[in-house]
Amino acid sequence: MKKIGLLAIALVTAGTMTLGASTHVKDAASVYKNRCANCHGDKANGVPKITPAPGVDPREADAKGIVSEESANVYGPPLNGLSKEELLKKLDEIRNGDFDSESTHAAMRKNLEEIEKREGKISDEAMAEYIYNTFGPGSE
Repeated sequence: MKKIGLLAIALVTAGTMTLGASTHVKDAASVYKNRCANCHGDKANGVPKITPAPGVDPREADAKGIVSEESANVYGPPLNGLSKEELLKKLDEIRNGDFDSESTHAAMRKNLEEIEKREGKISDEAMAEYIYNTFGPGSE
């Protein structure tokens, strides 16, 4: 009787973990599409750095279809060529501050903090899995 009870608990736990993992990947997809794609591209192929228009007020830039000097560094490198391990390493570096404060990782850390304020904690593993399997070598 105890064996059946333990087996039932193990199966329920495994099922719950599987459902939880799929929810995290779904959440990662939503966060990527709504937040990350703005800088890293719809297909994680990156967004090139934009050449700023000197003297343009940031409030007027959007209306004119150009970028102000203030927001010229809004770009992201491609992620679609990275392995899951490389993606996890980059996310770990961002979270732990293992970078030069002038690097693009510093801006990404601030962005990640803002995203998680709005969306809640994002699983690095789920995000790496989503990017790898949707855009990267895992999608082939």
